[in-house]
Amino acid sequence: MTIKVTGKQQEVIDFIEQKISSANLKSGDKLDTEAGIAKHIGITRSTVREATRYLVEQGVIYRVKGSGLYVGSGLPVQSGNFHELSPFDHQAQQAGQSAVRRVVSSAIIQVPTVQIAHALRIKPNEQVYYLERLMSFGNMPVSFEQTHIPVAICHGFEFNQIEHSKYGYMERLTGKKVQMREQDISAFNLHDTELAEMLGVDTGQAMIELRELVSFEDGTPFEYTVATINSDLFNIHQVTKR
Repeated sequence: MTIKVTGKQQEVIDFIEQKISSANLKSGDKLDTEAGIAKHIGITRSTVREATRYLVEQGVIYRVKGSGLYVGSGLPVQSGNFHELSPFDHQAQQAGQSAVRRVVSSAIIQVPTVQIAHALRIKPNEQVYYLERLMSFGNMPVSFEQTHIPVAICHGFEFNQIEHSKYGYMERLTGKKVQMREQDISAFNLHDTELAEMLGVDTGQAMIELRELVSFEDGTPFEYTVATINSDLFNIHQVTKR
Protein backbone atom coordinates (compact mmCIF):
# COMPACT_ATOMS: atom_id res chain seq x y z
CA MET A 1 0.00 0.00 0.00
CA THR A 2 1.47 3.36 -1.07
CA ILE A 3 2.12 5.91 1.66
CA LYS A 4 0.37 9.26 1.15
CA VAL A 5 2.91 12.08 1.07
CA THR A 6 2.43 15.47 2.74
CA GLY A 7 4.05 18.72 1.60
CA LYS A 8 6.79 18.53 4.22
CA GLN A 9 7.51 14.89 3.42
CA GLN A 10 7.75 15.77 -0.29
CA GLU A 11 10.40 18.35 0.63
CA VAL A 12 12.46 15.56 2.21
CA ILE A 13 11.90 13.27 -0.77
CA ASP A 14 13.01 15.98 -3.19
CA PHE A 15 16.10 16.67 -1.07
CA ILE A 16 17.17 13.00 -1.01
CA GLU A 17 16.51 12.44 -4.72
CA GLN A 18 18.41 15.61 -5.62
CA LYS A 19 21.31 14.49 -3.40
CA ILE A 20 21.45 11.10 -5.16
CA SER A 21 21.37 12.79 -8.56
CA SER A 22 23.80 15.66 -7.91
CA ALA A 23 26.36 13.47 -6.11
CA ASN A 24 25.96 10.70 -8.74
CA LEU A 25 25.39 8.15 -5.97
CA LYS A 26 25.19 4.49 -6.96
CA SER A 27 23.31 1.53 -5.52
CA GLY A 28 24.89 0.65 -2.18
CA ASP A 29 26.24 4.15 -1.51
CA LYS A 30 25.47 5.45 1.96
CA LEU A 31 23.24 8.48 2.57
CA ASP A 32 23.17 10.90 5.49
CA THR A 33 21.37 9.79 8.64
CA GLU A 34 17.73 10.73 9.19
CA ALA A 35 18.84 13.00 12.04
CA GLY A 36 21.36 14.68 9.75
CA ILE A 37 18.76 15.19 7.02
CA ALA A 38 16.27 16.60 9.53
CA LYS A 39 18.85 19.08 10.83
CA HIS A 40 19.97 20.12 7.34
CA ILE A 41 16.44 20.83 6.12
CA GLY A 42 15.05 22.09 9.41
CA ILE A 43 12.27 19.50 9.57
CA THR A 44 11.27 17.10 12.36
CA ARG A 45 12.87 13.67 12.38
CA SER A 46 9.43 11.99 12.36
CA THR A 47 8.65 13.74 9.07
CA VAL A 48 11.95 12.55 7.65
CA ARG A 49 11.18 9.01 8.82
CA GLU A 50 7.82 8.99 7.01
CA ALA A 51 9.42 10.36 3.85
CA THR A 52 12.17 7.72 3.90
CA ARG A 53 9.53 5.03 4.42
CA TYR A 54 7.96 6.18 1.16
CA LEU A 55 11.34 6.09 -0.66
CA VAL A 56 12.02 2.61 0.72
CA GLU A 57 8.63 1.46 -0.58
CA GLN A 58 9.46 2.93 -4.01
CA GLY A 59 12.83 1.13 -4.10
CA VAL A 60 14.83 4.38 -4.21
CA ILE A 61 16.63 3.69 -0.93
CA TYR A 62 16.87 0.92 1.65
CA ARG A 63 17.50 0.83 5.38
CA VAL A 64 20.08 -1.29 7.24
CA LYS A 65 19.37 -1.70 10.95
CA GLY A 66 22.11 -0.09 13.04
CA SER A 67 23.83 1.41 9.99
CA GLY A 68 21.50 3.81 8.18
CA LEU A 69 20.14 4.62 4.74
CA TYR A 70 21.59 3.44 1.42
CA VAL A 71 20.85 4.08 -2.24
CA GLY A 72 19.01 1.31 -4.07
CA SER A 73 16.35 -1.26 -3.32
CA GLY A 74 18.49 -3.76 -1.40
CA LEU A 75 16.72 -6.49 -3.41
CA PRO A 76 18.38 -9.53 -4.96
CA VAL A 77 20.47 -8.80 -8.04
CA GLN A 78 20.03 -11.07 -11.04
CA SER A 79 22.83 -11.74 -13.52
CA GLY A 80 23.86 -14.37 -16.02
CA ASN A 81 27.43 -14.36 -14.73
CA PHE A 82 27.97 -14.84 -11.01
CA HIS A 83 31.59 -13.68 -11.21
CA GLU A 84 30.53 -10.28 -12.51
CA LEU A 85 28.58 -9.60 -9.34
CA SER A 86 31.53 -8.74 -7.09
CA PRO A 87 30.59 -5.43 -5.41
CA PHE A 88 34.25 -5.07 -4.39
CA ASP A 89 35.46 -4.91 -7.99
CA HIS A 90 32.60 -2.61 -8.97
CA GLN A 91 33.19 -0.13 -6.16
CA ALA A 92 36.94 -0.15 -6.78
CA GLN A 93 36.22 0.85 -10.38
CA GLN A 94 33.83 3.56 -9.18
CA ALA A 95 36.65 4.93 -7.00
CA GLY A 96 39.04 4.84 -9.97
CA GLN A 97 41.24 2.26 -8.25
CA SER A 98 42.30 -1.34 -8.85
CA ALA A 99 40.77 -4.09 -6.70
CA VAL A 100 43.58 -5.69 -4.68
CA ARG A 101 43.20 -8.92 -2.69
CA ARG A 102 46.11 -10.09 -0.53
CA VAL A 103 46.23 -13.32 1.49
CA VAL A 104 47.59 -12.36 4.92
CA SER A 105 47.60 -15.83 6.49
CA SER A 106 46.28 -19.34 5.85
CA ALA A 107 45.98 -22.66 7.68
CA ILE A 108 43.90 -25.80 8.15
CA ILE A 109 42.05 -25.55 11.46
CA GLN A 110 39.07 -27.02 13.29
CA VAL A 111 35.94 -25.05 12.47
CA PRO A 112 36.10 -22.26 15.11
CA THR A 113 32.42 -21.93 16.09
CA VAL A 114 29.26 -24.00 16.17
CA GLN A 115 27.52 -21.21 14.23
CA ILE A 116 29.95 -21.54 11.31
CA ALA A 117 29.76 -25.35 11.44
CA HIS A 118 25.96 -25.19 11.32
CA ALA A 119 25.98 -22.77 8.37
CA LEU A 120 28.41 -25.00 6.43
CA ARG A 121 26.48 -28.15 7.45
CA ILE A 122 29.53 -29.82 8.97
CA LYS A 123 30.26 -31.22 12.43
CA PRO A 124 31.84 -28.93 15.06
CA ASN A 125 35.03 -31.03 15.09
CA GLU A 126 35.58 -31.01 11.31
CA GLN A 127 38.44 -29.13 9.67
CA VAL A 128 38.26 -26.11 7.40
CA TYR A 129 40.67 -24.23 5.18
CA TYR A 130 41.03 -20.89 6.95
CA LEU A 131 42.44 -17.80 5.32
CA GLU A 132 42.64 -14.11 6.03
CA ARG A 133 42.61 -11.61 3.18
CA LEU A 134 43.14 -7.84 3.17
CA MET A 135 41.04 -6.17 0.50
CA SER A 136 42.13 -2.78 -0.83
CA PHE A 137 41.28 -0.13 -3.39
CA GLY A 138 44.80 0.34 -4.75
CA ASN A 139 46.87 1.06 -1.63
CA MET A 140 43.81 1.94 0.50
CA PRO A 141 42.66 -0.89 2.83
CA VAL A 142 38.91 -1.43 2.67
CA SER A 143 38.12 -4.68 4.46
CA PHE A 144 39.58 -7.68 6.27
CA GLU A 145 38.12 -11.12 5.46
CA GLN A 146 38.22 -14.36 7.45
CA THR A 147 37.13 -17.23 5.20
CA HIS A 148 36.25 -20.83 6.14
CA ILE A 149 35.95 -23.63 3.54
CA PRO A 150 35.31 -27.25 4.61
CA VAL A 151 38.27 -29.52 3.86
CA ALA A 152 35.78 -32.26 2.92
CA ILE A 153 34.46 -30.10 0.06
CA CYS A 154 37.72 -30.06 -1.88
CA HIS A 155 41.04 -31.79 -1.34
CA GLY A 156 44.18 -30.34 -2.88
CA PHE A 157 43.15 -26.75 -2.09
CA GLU A 158 45.93 -24.24 -2.84
CA PHE A 159 45.70 -21.02 -0.85
CA ASN A 160 47.72 -18.95 -3.32
CA GLN A 161 45.07 -19.54 -6.00
CA ILE A 162 42.60 -17.16 -4.37
CA GLU A 163 44.51 -13.91 -4.53
CA HIS A 164 41.93 -13.17 -7.23
CA SER A 165 38.61 -15.01 -7.69
CA LYS A 166 37.69 -17.52 -5.00
CA TYR A 167 34.62 -18.62 -6.92
CA GLY A 168 36.37 -19.28 -10.21
CA TYR A 169 38.97 -21.38 -8.42
CA MET A 170 36.34 -23.35 -6.47
CA GLU A 171 34.45 -24.12 -9.68
CA ARG A 172 37.61 -25.39 -11.36
CA LEU A 173 38.58 -27.43 -8.32
CA THR A 174 35.20 -29.07 -7.66
CA GLY A 175 33.54 -29.06 -11.08
CA LYS A 176 30.47 -27.45 -9.50
CA LYS A 177 28.91 -24.11 -10.32
CA VAL A 178 28.62 -21.35 -7.72
CA GLN A 179 25.00 -20.20 -7.55
CA MET A 180 24.08 -18.21 -4.45
CA ARG A 181 25.69 -15.76 -2.06
CA GLU A 182 23.78 -14.70 1.06
CA GLN A 183 24.99 -11.64 2.94
CA ASP A 184 23.92 -10.03 6.22
CA ILE A 185 25.50 -6.98 7.76
CA SER A 186 25.54 -5.22 11.12
CA ALA A 187 27.19 -2.06 12.40
CA PHE A 188 29.68 -1.99 15.27
CA ASN A 189 32.56 0.04 16.69
CA LEU A 190 36.01 -1.42 16.07
CA HIS A 191 38.08 -1.83 19.25
CA ASP A 192 40.71 -4.28 17.96
CA THR A 193 43.78 -2.02 17.78
CA GLU A 194 45.75 -4.39 15.52
CA LEU A 195 42.92 -4.65 13.02
CA ALA A 196 42.28 -0.90 13.18
CA GLU A 197 45.92 -0.30 12.29
CA MET A 198 45.75 -2.79 9.41
CA LEU A 199 42.67 -1.05 8.00
CA GLY A 200 44.07 2.42 8.61
CA VAL A 201 41.21 3.59 10.84
CA ASP A 202 40.92 4.93 14.38
CA THR A 203 40.08 2.60 17.24
CA GLY A 204 36.38 2.98 18.00
CA GLN A 205 35.42 3.89 14.43
CA ALA A 206 32.04 2.70 13.17
CA MET A 207 32.50 -0.30 10.88
CA ILE A 208 30.38 -2.94 9.18
CA GLU A 209 30.57 -6.65 9.90
CA LEU A 210 29.45 -8.73 6.94
CA ARG A 211 28.70 -12.45 7.27
CA GLU A 212 28.50 -14.25 3.96
CA LEU A 213 27.51 -17.82 3.05
CA VAL A 214 28.17 -19.03 -0.51
CA SER A 215 26.63 -22.19 -2.01
CA PHE A 216 26.95 -24.34 -5.13
CA GLU A 217 24.05 -24.87 -7.55
CA ASP A 218 23.14 -28.11 -5.76
CA GLY A 219 22.54 -26.11 -2.57
CA THR A 220 25.74 -27.22 -0.80
CA PRO A 221 27.30 -24.36 1.20
CA PHE A 222 31.07 -24.24 0.71
CA GLU A 223 32.27 -20.93 2.13
CA TYR A 224 31.56 -18.86 5.23
CA THR A 225 33.27 -15.48 5.44
CA VAL A 226 33.30 -12.84 8.15
CA ALA A 227 34.46 -9.45 6.86
CA THR A 228 35.22 -6.25 8.75
CA ILE A 229 34.53 -3.36 6.39
CA ASN A 230 35.23 0.36 6.47
CA SER A 231 31.68 1.62 5.97
CA ASP A 232 32.95 5.00 4.72
CA LEU A 233 34.46 3.27 1.68
CA PHE A 234 32.33 0.23 0.95
CA ASN A 235 28.66 -0.71 1.47
CA ILE A 236 26.80 -3.79 0.34
CA HIS A 237 23.82 -5.96 1.33
CA GLN A 238 22.48 -8.50 -1.15
CA VAL A 239 21.56 -12.07 -1.95
CA THR A 240 22.75 -12.95 -5.45
CA LYS A 241 21.72 -15.90 -7.59
CA ARG A 242 22.89 -17.03 -10.99
